[in-house]
Amino acid sequence: MSLIDISDAGYNEFNDLLEANEIEPKVVRLALAGFGCSGPRFGLMVDEATDNDYVEVLKDVTFIVSKDLYDEYQGFVILSDEENFGGGMSLRPRKIDDASGCSTCATGCAV
Repeated sequence: MSLIDISDAGYNEFNDLLEANEIEPKVVRLALAGFGCSGPRFGLMVDEATDNDYVEVLKDVTFIVSKDLYDEYQGFVILSDEENFGGGMSLRPRKIDDASGCSTCATGCAV
């Protein structure tokens, strides 16, 4: 089981972000941050693992994901700015429910 898919370029960019923000130790939780028109949004926070989490260490970064979140989304993909076609770094679930988000958006929200 792998929690995170990340290329070397993605890892380097992510690690640079942690270092620029002086995050030490490099232990981050991937968490659900809410829902928008395009579906679930995810965020990162500095945290400690519990018995309800899965933990994966990649090089010198430790990723934490709750077991429930992993079960729902089957892990995550972190893309570098280049891999995301210049759209900045991206954190995406491996699996997403096609019914999430809005089918139409009359409010003009950003995706």
